[in-house]
Amino acid sequence: MPDAFARLLRRMIEEGQLPRSKLSARSWKDLTPLFDAGVLSQARSGCGLVIEVRAPEALGAFFRKRYPSDGTAIDGPPRARAVGMLRNAKRAGRTRMEPVLIRAMDGVMCTRDNVRCDLRAATLQTGAACVVLESGRFWSMATDVAVVENLECFLHFEEMRVPAGVALYASGRLSDLVLQWFASQELSQCRFVHCGDYDPVGLDEYLRLKAIVGDRARLHIPSDIRNLVATFGRPELLSDSPAVLSRLRRVAYPEVRTVVEALDETGCGLEQEVLLLG
Repeated sequence: MPDAFARLLRRMIEEGQLPRSKLSARSWKDLTPLFDAGVLSQARSGCGLVIEVRAPEALGAFFRKRYPSDGTAIDGPPRARAVGMLRNAKRAGRTRMEPVLIRAMDGVMCTRDNVRCDLRAATLQTGAACVVLESGRFWSMATDVAVVENLECFLHFEEMRVPAGVALYASGRLSDLVLQWFASQELSQCRFVHCGDYDPVGLDEYLRLKAIVGDRARLHIPSDIRNLVATFGRPELLSDSPAVLSRLRRVAYPEVRTVVEALDETGCGLEQEVLLLG
């Protein structure tokens, strides 16, 4: 921030023209109303084409409407800055900080900057612990971490009977910041078990985790996975992600192949909540 289009507009305002070659197809589309209104025009210059500014004040108004801060960088958290500069918080991509929900099954201490958090005590007292991650300033712990995709399974993790010291709520796909934490020195003593849906998206998430932590990650697979998929599965979980499933069929990891074979044999995917049926 500011983005490339802001820089392009500022250059046009300051110089009064711009080589046509500097405009991408997206920029040309965004500027079409200005050409239609006569604010901009295209002219030949030497062997090429230039975009000329015919109405500088109108171009300036267009610029300020799109970029409230006049294209100038402003201070604040990333999403606040995105609103202030681009009118859109989502243009920031990600925040500097992120809360992560954890439930501890055993006595696990989480530490940062000489501050100790008893995750088990917090879980017993409030139902779950919450730590806030900051890039480059991570919490340390040493335990087996179950990465749980869906909320109900996280809240009833004990009933899944997965051996782990803590369950961490992934809320669907893990964020880049959480993956950075998993790869950090602070969690180098942790091992991870992925507990997600048995469908292309869930398996793809397992591969994202494994790409970060390598052999410290394993996939939780119930012994009767094929029967569970056949009994409780849904075909839409496969038909919604055909490209991902096709890619997964080429993965060599035996645990992934085991699940993919069950999906192919039954023509269905399976949501992980089935493991709470007992």
